[in-house]
Amino acid sequence: MGMTTSKTRQTSETSPIPSSSSSRLEANLSALGPQNHAAADAIRSSADLPIELETAEDGRLTGVWQGRRLASARRPGEETARLIGGIDYRESACIVVAGFGLGDHVEMIARRLGRTGVLLVLETDTALLKAVMSRFDLTDWFNRSRILLRVDENDAAGLALGLRGFESILMLGTSIIEHPPSRNRLSDATAVFTRSLVDITATARTSIYTALTRCSSTIENQLSNLDRYAIGSGIEDLAGIAAGRLGVVVSAGPSLRKNLPLLAAPGVRDRCVIVATQTTLKPLLAAGVAPHFVTALDYHPISRRFYEGIDPAAVEDTELIIDSKVHRAVPAAWPGRIRCIPSPELDQFLGPLAAGHPPLEASATVAHLAYVLARHLGCDPVALIGQDLGFTDGLYYAPGTAIHDVWLPELNAFNTIETMEWERIVRHRTHLAEREDVHGRRIFTDAQMLNYLQLFEMRFTADVASGLTVIDATEGGVRKAGSEARTLADTLATHAGSEQEAVDLPRASEAVPAKRSALIKRLEGLATEIREVSKASDGTLEILRSMLADQHDERRMNRLFDRLATMQTLVAERESARKIIDVINQVGVYKRMRADRRIELSTDLEPHEKQRAEIERDIVNVEWTRDASDLLVDLIDRTGETIRTGEFVESAPDRTVIERTAGIQTEDTGEATVIAVVPVDPAFGGTGVSRSLGSNLADRSIFRRTVERLGTATGIKTIVLLVPDDFDVENAFDRSLVGLPVEIRRCGASVFGPEHEAIRIARAVAPTSWRGGIHGLTAFDEVLAPGPTAAVMEELDADAALLVGPDWSLLPITGRGGVDELVQRFTERPRSPYVFTQGPPGLAAMIVGRSTVHAMANRRSRFATVGHLLGYRSERPQGDQIVGDLCVSTDSTVRSAIGRFTADSPRQLMRIGRAIEPLFRDDRAVEPDAPELAVRMEHRIMTGPLLSPQFLRVELTTGRVGVHAGTPHAGEIQRAPMEESTFRRIVEPLGKTGDSALFLDGVGDPLLHPRFDEFIEIAIDAGVRVVSLRTDLAVSEDIVDRLLATRVGVVEVDLDAETAETHRLLHGPGHFERVISNLERLIAGRRRLGPSVEVPLPIELDFALPWIVPRCVRRVENIAEIPEFFERWRRRLGVAVIDGPVRWPESYGVEPDPLSDTWPPARYDEAVNATRMTILADGSAPSAETDLFGTTSVGKVGERSLHDLWQDVVQIRRRESDGRSGTSRPFQPARS
Repeated sequence: MGMTTSKTRQTSETSPIPSSSSSRLEANLSALGPQNHAAADAIRSSADLPIELETAEDGRLTGVWQGRRLASARRPGEETARLIGGIDYRESACIVVAGFGLGDHVEMIARRLGRTGVLLVLETDTALLKAVMSRFDLTDWFNRSRILLRVDENDAAGLALGLRGFESILMLGTSIIEHPPSRNRLSDATAVFTRSLVDITATARTSIYTALTRCSSTIENQLSNLDRYAIGSGIEDLAGIAAGRLGVVVSAGPSLRKNLPLLAAPGVRDRCVIVATQTTLKPLLAAGVAPHFVTALDYHPISRRFYEGIDPAAVEDTELIIDSKVHRAVPAAWPGRIRCIPSPELDQFLGPLAAGHPPLEASATVAHLAYVLARHLGCDPVALIGQDLGFTDGLYYAPGTAIHDVWLPELNAFNTIETMEWERIVRHRTHLAEREDVHGRRIFTDAQMLNYLQLFEMRFTADVASGLTVIDATEGGVRKAGSEARTLADTLATHAGSEQEAVDLPRASEAVPAKRSALIKRLEGLATEIREVSKASDGTLEILRSMLADQHDERRMNRLFDRLATMQTLVAERESARKIIDVINQVGVYKRMRADRRIELSTDLEPHEKQRAEIERDIVNVEWTRDASDLLVDLIDRTGETIRTGEFVESAPDRTVIERTAGIQTEDTGEATVIAVVPVDPAFGGTGVSRSLGSNLADRSIFRRTVERLGTATGIKTIVLLVPDDFDVENAFDRSLVGLPVEIRRCGASVFGPEHEAIRIARAVAPTSWRGGIHGLTAFDEVLAPGPTAAVMEELDADAALLVGPDWSLLPITGRGGVDELVQRFTERPRSPYVFTQGPPGLAAMIVGRSTVHAMANRRSRFATVGHLLGYRSERPQGDQIVGDLCVSTDSTVRSAIGRFTADSPRQLMRIGRAIEPLFRDDRAVEPDAPELAVRMEHRIMTGPLLSPQFLRVELTTGRVGVHAGTPHAGEIQRAPMEESTFRRIVEPLGKTGDSALFLDGVGDPLLHPRFDEFIEIAIDAGVRVVSLRTDLAVSEDIVDRLLATRVGVVEVDLDAETAETHRLLHGPGHFERVISNLERLIAGRRRLGPSVEVPLPIELDFALPWIVPRCVRRVENIAEIPEFFERWRRRLGVAVIDGPVRWPESYGVEPDPLSDTWPPARYDEAVNATRMTILADGSAPSAETDLFGTTSVGKVGERSLHDLWQDVVQIRRRESDGRSGTSRPFQPARS
């Protein structure tokens, strides 16, 4: 052992200088416990170095280590007292000490904190620790505290593993104490260690908060799955079944697309075990890979989307593995066999009927569950693919995942799949972090992903220590400690080669009906016990409240304590019931723990004060126990009914009742006054297209049908019609046929303000998207008149307004996602700013709270829109509301429908009429519901076509300043500028429909056409609803001024860069400064539409035309600049679009961009092909948008009518789509 040099000062009392002892060292290391084994091993193997110890003036020991003082030379006791004197142990359950020194300060904290918290000590000098522990007996306070000693500041995974199980303690607060003599020595290490601790604490808080806030929905979900759990298949027969075989865990990261072909290779599935997350199921099946297992644990019903539309035959050899916490909608949507993992919670409910199998390690995500399942199967090695845990190439998901189908109805020319992928990332921008990927490049990740990474690394570290192998075959994403980075090809060749035998897996067994009667009997008995606990809780509350009143009367208190003991005995005899109650009362349990700790550490309380605090704590705890008991009895009764009948009982208590009982939700609910507000423009629909409200739809006018339909809603108090002064509204409907009171409010010349024209134009170029128009504008913005709506809500004292257009004649009232359910959701949460449904325009609805409407009315800027509320907000990022409780789920057929269901244009009236009038001719007693309407309308769109395309891309010229990266043969294509006669033959028939949008775009820049401005005016005069012009903007200032003088509605600028150098790579040299200057001129010169105010808004915040849309094509040259590009223009203009590279035909020989692929769902391409057409500058009409030369042209304008050309284009596209043409060239749209 090391030597000790002693220098004893002359004092009245001196501490003895201890000698070194190996047995003392071992006793101390043993007392540290197994949680500190790594530190103990490092200390044992450290060098024996001398330490100088001496007695200070105050009689305490001090010393010197390697030339540095370990404590004050004169009064180390006072130094320690000052150091720890400011710690509030009641507010900090985790104390972090950086620097061990001689350990005096650590001991004092440990003795004060005891086992009410965690003492976390960082000391990287293991030789110092060895010297101290060899001389001082620390075992007493080591044993009396929860101490975690860490000697490697970089071992984040080990730190996380050591803190496992202490998450609730981390929630109670953390204090960091730096030992002054150690500060300089440990400064860098402390900084690294603290960063890791902050990440771990954030992870713990997320985990605990999620558990607390979901405990109510978790137990409800678990009970809804109890029948399947108790009488169905578990996973016990899978234990070790694939020992030593390769397991492949498939996740939905962007890198997944690289490896799908390898998994699809013949024989690969037979020689390994594929465990997929539910997110990857559809991409795997599309690639021809049927995983062996799919994992599911999501609590939200939206997760049913991962299984919708799956052919049962496709998953005949695939089994769904569910955690019982999963929402019942998930297993209900699964068309194959199901297994349940063990659930300690449900085993408590089952009692003696429980199988009692050991639980799997708790999983935070489906990917964790997939990995844990692979280990349960005995797989080794386990390889991960698609597990990026970061946003590889600026993407969140791999192409083809189910979320893309959810986004499908929002996609349009101004809301691309690439834009939505990036929005998904930056919605958590405040939590974004940069890391290094497996290739050494910069990659973004976020707090949630880092949370998942830490959990994985903890598991990997433990598994590697046990001799297991983890392979990261993602080939992208962040580095993962504890894993080996290898390619999937190499992994398969090594561990699943052709010499391997097939893996034989058992199939899940059928349910055992005989178990049902025993299960029902068990639940009935359990419900009885819980009722008795509830009754005992009422009696206990009476006693405790009497104690508060009689605390100073000793005799009465003694009698009350006797009565209380009787109640406690009664509850103790029902301990199993009480434990189950605590499962749903997690917040109560947590607060009880916090209150107990606070009382224990409040050493300054007098005995009667402490007693009173304990009684008050118990009253709150017993109230929660009683309420949780009552709720649990209801849930158990419903579960029993489900098991008896086989049908899930939907009549659950309100979600808010469940949440309040669990201690999560404190908001009062009650009767909320909701009115329906219908702002009427007699002449124009939501996108500004001329239409008549008197036009018939089946047997009634569209306006009458709308009002009468609203009259059937059960939760609406009044229908309010906002109308202009000159509209004869009384003759437009019959009050006697409306089931609700109707109020009429006249609003002057127009219900809407002048700014509404900008909203209509933004919606006209994206009419089928419920959300995602320019600036994210929604279908609800089309029918929102904030000023008049706010005024009538104030007048009628309404809490909220249902927003409805006068031509929303098909709006669902009853059924899933209907108005009645929407009103019910708002009534449950009357302080919500809004609630809404997700669906196509006319089939979705929104209720907006009074304060939200007033805020919009008081400051009318582009921020005062529903699109801003529901979209990505750069100034205040938040998660997408479609997965929150403010979004009422609707049928998947409705949610994913592509179309517009409002009778607000001649085209729409024709489509709707043709879709539904046959039903009325069949004399049906009940009108078609929303899902049937969705199917019929989408069929009309996909099978049309109508007289003309709704969207027309017209190339005015092939000339362009500079180059356009990624466009092949651009310099070789020369066509004369389009002539006026040709242009008129295009726009005149196009304008007759009233709702068509013209996009000036093509090989060249339309601003280089000498008469571009005249052509814009010709189109508008012909009746074209909106003209959008796409340009590089590398033109002279006078051309910009000419553009501003037109009635162009949208100007799209292919900016593609944040820096001059990147712009040069993509557009050629010397143009960036001119483009930026022109863009500023364009912004400043727009026409304001907002209301006149004394202090006008900045032009960027006001409603103004034209809309300016900066665009950036996602390429390897500019991928690093996309974050800055997107934030800059989203903040400034409210819109920034990220495009994917054009999908050119293979014959063009264009090398694919090396970034991860992106593409929209196939149905989006089908919808574009059914509604959009391209005309080149010479008048030719190619059937393929990617045909730059016109070789697929079906004819020319002038030689044939636009109508005939359109019919031929659509028919050719459909034949190609159906595979009937005999060619291999896909007809994909050129751009979104």
